[in-house]
Amino acid sequence: MTALFVIEVGAIIIISNLPFFPGEFSFTQSQYNNIKPLVNQSALGQLAGIFANNFMVVVRELIPVIGPVVFSLSIYETARIVEVIAISSGDGVGAALGTLFLLPHTYLELPAYAIAVTESGYLVYAIGAGFSKGWALFVRELRFLVVSVALIAGVLIVAAIFEVTEIQIEFLTQPPAPPIEGALVFATWIPFALVFSGALSFWRRAKREAPELEAREAEESRRQAEALWGVAGQAPPQTQGEKDSAGSPTSGEGGATA
Repeated sequence: MTALFVIEVGAIIIISNLPFFPGEFSFTQSQYNNIKPLVNQSALGQLAGIFANNFMVVVRELIPVIGPVVFSLSIYETARIVEVIAISSGDGVGAALGTLFLLPHTYLELPAYAIAVTESGYLVYAIGAGFSKGWALFVRELRFLVVSVALIAGVLIVAAIFEVTEIQIEFLTQPPAPPIEGALVFATWIPFALVFSGALSFWRRAKREAPELEAREAEESRRQAEALWGVAGQAPPQTQGEKDSAGSPTSGEGGATA
């Protein structure tokens, strides 16, 4: 996922500095003009609009096979809109990229997209494995999909809150306010650091506890299987490991003795 995030950042920087194809500038500018009215809405309207837009992108990125294509297109579109903003404002691509990468919401949105396209890849693998090895892995991955969607939705809600806060601060500190007040937007990094620290702590704890939870779930499934076989009056089938142990020369019950 980290590699995907680095690719996202690098692609946006490179593509936003490339010349437009014929007619592409007017098309991208039209797209940008369609989302600009969002800035004039209330804070709640901005929050809902930003989250809805970003979450729809994520939903498409989660689709197996199609997800990576949507991911690539969304990164390309982001880079081109950055370039349109740079040209329209006359401040240059560097300033537009600075606005994007110096504010915290970017470091929530881009990882959310990376998580979505990574989960899309896992789903492709699970589907392929289902045809050859059985569908247990696919069912297990569906549970991870639900967790991933919930995680992504939470991240995007927090990202939208940060972005709306940034917009509101920029609106309140525009001229004739003193230039120094414009720097208040960077104060959003303080709550971001707290949120990031909490999320990182949660992730590490979940990573530590995941193997134990999986082992507990496997044990519960085994007990349920034994209970079902017991009701049927039969012994549960042996696992391959149990068969090997039973037939081992060192086994107390199976195998030949010297």
